[in-house]
Amino acid sequence: MITTANKGKKIILGIKAFLQTPYDGHTIEPLLEQMETGGQKLPKELVYDRGGRGKSEIKGVKISIPSTPRKKDTAYQKQTKRKKFRTRAAIEPIIGHLKTDFRLAKNYFMGETGPQINALLAATAWNMKKMMELLKQKIIFLFCKIQIMLFSNPVFKNKLNSGFC
Repeated sequence: MITTANKGKKIILGIKAFLQTPYDGHTIEPLLEQMETGGQKLPKELVYDRGGRGKSEIKGVKISIPSTPRKKDTAYQKQTKRKKFRTRAAIEPIIGHLKTDFRLAKNYFMGETGPQINALLAATAWNMKKMMELLKQKIIFLFCKIQIMLFSNPVFKNKLNSGFC
């Protein structure tokens, strides 16, 4: 699974279900191909866990894997590396939510493409939920702004005081 790096509102950009359990380093390229065929721009850097060792770059995307800090790294460099690789840990709760809330725990479709369809539907539902949350925030903000504009208008205040009639 590939998600955005936004704090809090992570959107799933690519998800792929594999029939076997391949080596973690071999799961990156199919996800990047899925992003390309979907018309999405590939990221400059991809943060991965230690299981993805092997290639340091795929299709022009730098693969960053956590390692022990070097002795010559400053405290600031160590802190930024630590913060960058903590974003990888944020994917695990997303997978848990997809399994429990969006029915990814059990496959409901048959055949070889069944798990892939199930994963895509769960990711689509996740993204729709996030988009609806953003839309809800914008509508509430707009509603509050209209209320402020109406109640701060002197003509409207006069009508309120006189009882509209």
